[in-house]
Amino acid sequence: MRQGQRCRALHNINGHQGLIRARTDGTIQSETNNLGRRLIGVQWDGSFQMYVFPDEIELIQSHIERDNDLMTS
Repeated sequence: MRQGQRCRALHNINGHQGLIRARTDGTIQSETNNLGRRLIGVQWDGSFQMYVFPDEIELIQSHIERDNDLMTS
């Protein structure tokens, strides 16, 4: 995963800042390890920034990335 990559919540995610609903989109801001766990910092669209586990999100391929994939196939 890389900074600036778009992602989507796979299910409702409860955090200390509030609830992120399933299918909410966001932008990856950072990655960190804490006590042996990998955490992804996501700025959720229209909401706050919150750390989540990698299995709680899916990456969204942008239309530019899709077009590039089609051109190189």
